[in-house]
Amino acid sequence: MADDKDRAKLIETIQHFRLIDDTYFNNFMDDNFSGMQLFLRIIMEDPKLEVLRIQTQREVSNIYGRSVRFDVFVRDATGAEYDIEVQRSDAWATPERARFNSSMMDTMTVKKGFEWGKDHLPSAHVIFITEHDVLKGGKPIYHSYRTIAELEHQRLEDHADVIYVNAEIQDDTALGRLMHDMFCENPDDMYYAELAERSRYFKTNEHGVMKMCEAMEKLMEEDRAETRRKEHQKIILNLVKKGMGLQFIADVTGWTLEQIQSFLRSQNPQPAQ
Repeated sequence: MADDKDRAKLIETIQHFRLIDDTYFNNFMDDNFSGMQLFLRIIMEDPKLEVLRIQTQREVSNIYGRSVRFDVFVRDATGAEYDIEVQRSDAWATPERARFNSSMMDTMTVKKGFEWGKDHLPSAHVIFITEHDVLKGGKPIYHSYRTIAELEHQRLEDHADVIYVNAEIQDDTALGRLMHDMFCENPDDMYYAELAERSRYFKTNEHGVMKMCEAMEKLMEEDRAETRRKEHQKIILNLVKKGMGLQFIADVTGWTLEQIQSFLRSQNPQPAQ
């Protein structure tokens, strides 16, 4: 838990948060059905879209390799699923990452007993809201689908797409005004009342400010834990190279034998016996 001085710094930092900052966006959208519905209705151009489920920082494990953590995972009333990612860094908004996220969304859906031709995947939409025009086309929004080259690029009906929203364009359209609000520190500068009200809660309401401080403190602790985990991984690899046994490595790092073996399998070296 942060002391009073650290808490004061957190409160000051919160005042400068904007929705384009993913940490703030994730907490802002947690159980915020009206706000998320506003976003998706504008981006998907569907004024009747109804959000039924919101999960922030939804993690999906992958036993064969890299896992994924969605910024905000949403399911609507039709069963369609959305992964909404807010990206200030162009490097984290690549088409390859969109492909990976889309594949992990399918991984959550296809369970044992799923029958192709009988059962169906839900529509899957990966949405990147990017601070910069990552695709360099000067457009406010880009829609990417799989197409069939031999059929004059007719769309392949796999019910999956990737959408890039370019937050640089803040014109006088519904989407442009939404992107404008993404960059507002002051709720009074926002166009959309649903967003301004929620922002005031986190920046001026005592309970909202404390909730955001707690979320920030939790995030900082997770960052520290991740740093420790990576340090332990380096130690494990170095000790394996030196021929040390797994029990010795477990005693040094505090990891269980199962955790060490699982990590080594993911790295593909020959584990010590």
